[in-house]
Amino acid sequence: MVNEKVLQDVYAYIDANKDHIIQELKDICSIKSVSDASSDVKPFGQGCLDVLHLMLDKGKQHGFETYNYDNYVGGIVLNNQAKDMIGVWAHLDVVPEQDGWMSDPYQPIERDGFLFGRGVSDNKSAAIAGLYIQKAIRELQIPMNHNIQLFLGTSEETGMGDVEHYINHYPHPKFSFVPDAGFPGACGEFGRVRYNVISKKELSKQVKELYAGNVFNVIPNYAYVVLENNELDTSTIPTEGYTVTKEKNCIKIEAFGLSRHAAAPDDAINAIHQLTKVLATLPGLSKEDQEIFSFLTKVNDNPYGTFFEIDKTDEVSGQTVSSGTVLRMNEGIVTLTNDCRHCVTDTNDRVLSSVSRVCEQHDFTMEVIEASKPYYLDKNSAPVQTITRVYQEYTKNPEAQMFVMKGGTYAGQIPNAVATGVCMMGTQPIPDYIKPGHGSVHQPDEMLPIDGYIEGIKLLATMILKVDEVL
Repeated sequence: MVNEKVLQDVYAYIDANKDHIIQELKDICSIKSVSDASSDVKPFGQGCLDVLHLMLDKGKQHGFETYNYDNYVGGIVLNNQAKDMIGVWAHLDVVPEQDGWMSDPYQPIERDGFLFGRGVSDNKSAAIAGLYIQKAIRELQIPMNHNIQLFLGTSEETGMGDVEHYINHYPHPKFSFVPDAGFPGACGEFGRVRYNVISKKELSKQVKELYAGNVFNVIPNYAYVVLENNELDTSTIPTEGYTVTKEKNCIKIEAFGLSRHAAAPDDAINAIHQLTKVLATLPGLSKEDQEIFSFLTKVNDNPYGTFFEIDKTDEVSGQTVSSGTVLRMNEGIVTLTNDCRHCVTDTNDRVLSSVSRVCEQHDFTMEVIEASKPYYLDKNSAPVQTITRVYQEYTKNPEAQMFVMKGGTYAGQIPNAVATGVCMMGTQPIPDYIKPGHGSVHQPDEMLPIDGYIEGIKLLATMILKVDEVL
C-alpha cells in the first residue's frame, strides 16, 4: 500500500533531482521539433526524429528498457514484472514558434523562476516528468501492480497520426495518463472536427496574395493580403491593428490580432476576422470579392460556430467552439481551415451536415479533414474517483472535480485514458514584462513556472501510484 511515508520519499526524490529535471527538459527543448509529414525525413521530419532519439537515449542512460515504434512513438518502460501496464503519454512535437519572442525559443533560459522556450510547457515537460516518476519508483523500490510505460509521441499537434499508428499496430495500456491538460484532469473530451470551407468562385485578379495562420489549432495573430491598387480607398481601414503599405502598383494590408489556442478562444482576436471584415467593405474591391470576404467574416464573427448553426451548450461538457484558423488562396480559390470542438451531446455528423448546408447557400463547399468523436469516462469509475480524491487531498480543495476538456489530447485516441496536468499553475506571479498574448502554450515566450512544475510532478506521481492500487 502507498502510505504517507512512501509519498514523502517520492516527493523528496523529486525535490533532490530538481536541477537534473530542469536540465534534461532544457536538453529536449533545444531541438526544434515541429511535426511535418511532408518532410523527406519520415514520418514527421528531422526535428521530431532527433528529439525522439534523444529521449530514448536518455531512457537507456537511466537504465530503462526502450522501444522505437517505427519512429512514430517511443517507449521507455519501467518493467515491474507485471501482466498489465499503466501508460503515461507525452508528445515531443511542438507548434511553430511564431514571432515576437524575448529570447531564442530553442535556447531555453531560466528567468525569475520560470523556464522559457518552445515546448517547455506543451508538452516536453510531461516527458521528463514521466521519466523521473519512473526513476523514483524504481530507485525507492516501490512495489507496483503494473508496469509503467512512458510513451513519446511526435505528431500530437498535427493530427495525432503518431498515436493512431501505435494503436493500430501495438497493444494499448490498461489505463493511461496524458499529462497535457490541467489538474485535476479531464474525464472526457469534446468532439473534434477539422474542415475546410472552399470558395466555388475565384477571387478576382486584383487579389494577388492572401495568407494567415500556420497550424489549425492556433488562432492566428497575423494575416495579410496584397491587392492590385486599382483606385482602392484604404482610408476606411482603422489605424489601430492594421498597417497599409503601398508598393509600386500594389497595396499590402496587414492585420494583427491576439493568438490563443483554438480550444480556448474567448479572449482571442482572430487576425483572419480582422482582415476579412475590412476587405468585405473595402471601396474599390469588386462586389464578388467582397461577398467572398463577407462569408469568411461571418464564419469568424464569434468563436462558437453560430453562423454555421453549430453553437450548442450542454450541462455535461459546456460550450461548443469553432474558429477559422488558416487562410490560403490558390489560383483565386480561397480555403479557410476551421477547428471545431463540439460538446459531448452533439455529433460529428450533425455538425458537419450543418456546416455543409450553410456553405452551399453561399457558394462555398466543405471538405472534412478529420473528425474525432467525443468521449466521456464515468466520474464514478474507480480511476476517476481516485484521481479526483488525490487532487482534493493534495490541494486541500474538496470541491474540485474532473472536467470535460475542449483541447484534443491523446486521451481522446487511447482507450481508457484521462488527460491531466504536469504543472501546478498559479503558484508564482506572472512577471510584469510578459505581454498580452505571450507566455502561455502556443504563444510566444511560452513559459513554465519551475516550482509549480516540480509540485506538478509530485502530484502526477501520487495519482499514478494510487491508480495502480485500484485498477
